[in-house]
Amino acid sequence: MDIESRPYTAFYVEGRGYFWYLRMPFGMTGAPASFAYVTGMHMHDLLTAQIIELFVDDGGAAADTFDEMMHKLRTVFTRVRERNLSLSADKSSFFMTEAVFAGARVGPQGVLPDLSKLTAVVDWAQPHDALNLVSFLGLTGHFRDLVKDYARLEAPLRDLLREVQLPPQSSKSVYRRVMEGHKLADRWARPHTEAFLRLKAALTAEPVLRGPRWDGTPFTVTSDGCKDGFAAVLTQKFEYSLANGKRVMKSHPIAFASKRTSPTEEKYKPFLLEFAALKFGLDKFADIIWGFPVIVETDCQALRDVLLSDGLNATHARWRDGILAYHIIDVRHLPGKLNVVADGLSRKGEGLPKEDGDGSTWTVNEDWEASHGLVNDIMTLTVEMRTQHQPLLDRFKGEPLFTDVLEALIGQQDKHTRLRDKRRAQHRSSEYLIDDGKLWRLRGAALPGVDIGSSASRAKRHAPWHTNNISMSRARFLDHGRHQGVPAM
Repeated sequence: MDIESRPYTAFYVEGRGYFWYLRMPFGMTGAPASFAYVTGMHMHDLLTAQIIELFVDDGGAAADTFDEMMHKLRTVFTRVRERNLSLSADKSSFFMTEAVFAGARVGPQGVLPDLSKLTAVVDWAQPHDALNLVSFLGLTGHFRDLVKDYARLEAPLRDLLREVQLPPQSSKSVYRRVMEGHKLADRWARPHTEAFLRLKAALTAEPVLRGPRWDGTPFTVTSDGCKDGFAAVLTQKFEYSLANGKRVMKSHPIAFASKRTSPTEEKYKPFLLEFAALKFGLDKFADIIWGFPVIVETDCQALRDVLLSDGLNATHARWRDGILAYHIIDVRHLPGKLNVVADGLSRKGEGLPKEDGDGSTWTVNEDWEASHGLVNDIMTLTVEMRTQHQPLLDRFKGEPLFTDVLEALIGQQDKHTRLRDKRRAQHRSSEYLIDDGKLWRLRGAALPGVDIGSSASRAKRHAPWHTNNISMSRARFLDHGRHQGVPAM
């Protein structure tokens, strides 16, 4: 970040002072636009020549022949090297007939929806009771105006529901008990299976399902959470012209997501279940919606109020900040009786045992760092820190204890190191700092090292939770003394 912009990112840490970011942090509204400006500045002629296409931090190139593809790759790699940019080898794929790019499948057939975003519907098991069937038909019925002959397709399944004997003016609890008690195993026949599969096929294929558009039209994320599961659906409005010339907008599904709750999530309070469901949905659709306007719909009024509140405790603030890192332009309350899509998906596992792969073995984390790191951040590969401190690394080569501490201090831990070992090294590094080319232990003497210059070392003090993205305020650390802010040196 430019020096004049850094003070605007400053924040206060109790007992440590003020910090600011040296690089663009995750979650800033202008981050995607800034990144697009930088890549556009360096790659603009390759874009106009149709050698490469860019989408935020993703790039793609396509060709009809091997030689043409090799020419494009050489051109792109040469430009990246000349402009000091970097590419992620782990996230790169080459010579694919079809690939997922910007949240959609791109191949010989054009732009199609990403199949991995449809498993929430495709994997829906045959309904075992009337309540589960109601959830499924609520999902499909929401898009009935997009499905040709919908009434005919769902008729066999609707007939099953007509067999349920409900008491007049029954309460919600009575309704659920009766519907759950109406088992379908003995009544389910081949026509029901065919109707069930046809509705799933209709919902997960064109013209109902559409690929995303990035023309400024907002995406809508509708979520729902209950003790049995989380669910979210991503939709976008498309314009149609009627026979009379009138133009109307219709919402089409783009992607679906669901998971069973983990043992930890089952204990959440209702509004926190909704919090987690929304976070789950946004993270699931991140490769499509990141940096673009998003409308959030929820049937939990409390969640809407919490997202707009500043008076939250630390835990709830983390949930909110993880959500508001996306470009959310509106939060709308959707009455529960209208939230049939997400509600149906979240309850599709009711009454069924949990299985491997249904999401019940992992928990949605409130911190964006925990699951995504800085995957959407503006980052650059640099050897500056390692080169600067290489003499110290060489000095302690062969001494794993100090090598781990040094790597934690300079933010250069091996990505293949186990998370548990990383955290242990980060905790240990809290007792040390680098200054004047030496490794200092707080409340102790300097460990022998090599003098590699002090200005850069003093400019960056690396705490265990703190990488080279954050710098201690100069007013706190530099201008007020050599070791100001370091206790008992």
